[in-house]
Amino acid sequence: MAAGDAVTELGKAQSIVIYLNTGSTDADGKPIIDRVTVNNVNPSAQEQAKYDFAYALAGLTSKTVEGIDVRTTTELGPVG
Repeated sequence: MAAGDAVTELGKAQSIVIYLNTGSTDADGKPIIDRVTVNNVNPSAQEQAKYDFAYALAGLTSKTVEGIDVRTTTELGPVG
């Protein structure tokens, strides 16, 4: 296959990225943020369920949630 060939969507995948404040700061005084990624999230799950899951997972740590992203990846093909 090459550029310009017909492309199809082979599948979609979702992940949840949780940004956690460690409670520490760097040399410039900015908060140090850890990132936790959970892959293979069911794309048909409700947004509220994804949000609640992220907070439940963060609750297992002593860190506070700074942000939550849901990322969708689309696999294209054929390749090769």
